[in-house]
Amino acid sequence: MTGPTSAELRQAILHDFERLMEHIAQWRQVGLLDVDVTMPQARCLIFVGLRPALPISSLASHLHIGLPAASGLVERLVEAGYVERNVDPLDRRHQLLTLSEGGRALVDRFHELSSERLGDLLRGLSAAELRGLRLGVAALEREARAYESPAEPSHESPTEPTHPERTPA
Repeated sequence: MTGPTSAELRQAILHDFERLMEHIAQWRQVGLLDVDVTMPQARCLIFVGLRPALPISSLASHLHIGLPAASGLVERLVEAGYVERNVDPLDRRHQLLTLSEGGRALVDRFHELSSERLGDLLRGLSAAELRGLRLGVAALEREARAYESPAEPSHESPTEPTHPERTPA
């Protein structure tokens, strides 16, 4: 009897990962209970923190909202002191978003809360499970880098494409 196929394993991993992300989202929501930001504002802060000098149009695209809604969201975060708007030096008609010191502290707090909870979960795993998870996470990180920079060589064998479903951008 054979084990699950690669496709079946990928589907199971995607399902499990989705459930894990639901837990992480819940942990972040608990962390939001004592701060004055909504979940959409928290998502905005986290994304701005990942992409310094972010145009508002890119934020709107990432959050799947219109430019007016993104502008309103940003305005509330600017008023709260979490985000700063700066004029784009290459095109003065555009504004670029960065986290303020207070915004960075809040995003760091979200990440710390998630890391603490994830650390608690990792302590419940055996050494063998930790080794397997470490290999899997490292492989995913490698594939994420290759996906973002397709010119980088893959560590996979040349007979098996790293990204068979992906089309070039």
